[in-house]
Amino acid sequence: MRFRLAAAALVSATAYLAAVPPALAAGEPLARINAFGLFETVRAGKAEKNERSAMGELHAIVGHRLVRPGADIMGQLGSSFGVELRFLNLPGPFATVTVRTTHPPITNPKTGRTTTLSEFDWLVPEGESVYFGHTFDELWQIAEGTWTSQVIYEGKVLAEQSFTVVVPMN
Repeated sequence: MRFRLAAAALVSATAYLAAVPPALAAGEPLARINAFGLFETVRAGKAEKNERSAMGELHAIVGHRLVRPGADIMGQLGSSFGVELRFLNLPGPFATVTVRTTHPPITNPKTGRTTTLSEFDWLVPEGESVYFGHTFDELWQIAEGTWTSQVIYEGKVLAEQSFTVVVPMN
């Protein structure tokens, strides 16, 4: 009887380890994408200036809800798209990651600067679901083409998601 229980425990442990990604088993930081697509978001407070962003500012999001999953996004005013993910194996309860997005050329009319790269640093919690994304607040922010967002920790890409933004005809 003891042999059967030990064998069952060994089979269960082996099945668990086979199902656990190697990075998780090794204790390396990782990010799992829970959902991506078109979201409804709720902003909090004033926008923060960010020179590393094409938009020139960042908005804190205090609420989000997935409206339509998928990577195809209609480039319309008010559209918010992004990724919900969970961070695991961080070195503490919080860690700073960099969110980097490559996108088609965007020219900010306030600064005259054109860029294809936007990024910001983000303090994220261990084990909780978080959201990051983009909202088209102004017509100049809508750029048709591929938008690829990466979450980077200590030089390593933990998560990546690409979106195709399409501008509808009138």
